[in-house]
Amino acid sequence: MYPNGVNTVSSEIQGLTESSTNLGVVTTLENSIEYDSAARSSVSSLKDEIVTRSKCITEILGGKLVTESSYPEWPYKTDSKIREVCKDVYERMYEKTPEIVAIHAGVECGLFKEKLGNDVDMISFGPDIIDIHTPNEHISISSVERCYEYLLEVLKEIK
Repeated sequence: MYPNGVNTVSSEIQGLTESSTNLGVVTTLENSIEYDSAARSSVSSLKDEIVTRSKCITEILGGKLVTESSYPEWPYKTDSKIREVCKDVYERMYEKTPEIVAIHAGVECGLFKEKLGNDVDMISFGPDIIDIHTPNEHISISSVERCYEYLLEVLKEIK
């Protein structure tokens, strides 16, 4: 009954989850049940719809929904000048085509978009992070160095 899992998929990008809910932790107390759930979406209205549906179900069951935080959405732009610059720099540096993918995750770009406006053109890239969100999570130091060198070259290109 409660939203959990994929809510919608992108009609533009094959296989890309557009909105979802993760019912992460359920705690049984003496007289109540508490649950933590995360709704995420690249489309604000879809995230709002998930929260509204969750609130309605919770209230029907006699509960109360409390929103503690929200991560701003960041929709994928099909036309991105900065992505083209970054692609060109990558190909020049590494002599291969970069893998460009849209992902269903909360990344810092949503926070920047919220502050800078919808017209900001940005991409996200980063080092290799292994076993993310687990006690085993770690980072490849050599990939941090590669990202730093890449960023310097991109900045030179857009200067």
